[in-house]
Amino acid sequence: MPIPKDLLDIMACAFCKAELRLDGEKLRCANAECGLVYSIKDDIPIMLIDEAERPCPKCSTPREWNDDILRCAKCGATLKYERRPSAPAEGGKK
Repeated sequence: MPIPKDLLDIMACAFCKAELRLDGEKLRCANAECGLVYSIKDDIPIMLIDEAERPCPKCSTPREWNDDILRCAKCGATLKYERRPSAPAEGGKK
């Protein structure tokens, strides 16, 4: 069973927070610089960065995930994970 469109519409890449696209039996990050590919097992998306395929956008070599940085050992391309502050809860003090 494919991922329902309403669920896919609210999902985001665990690394860069870009939208995801269904690519056969996997979810692919729409951000070309990131490009993580997440597996779907038993109809459940596995959204862990450690378990994602991490192909380099320049040379397609699998990238290493270390200290919040995706790094390609072959070409040296890097992408740093940027933590974003969470939005304040609704109804909270201003």
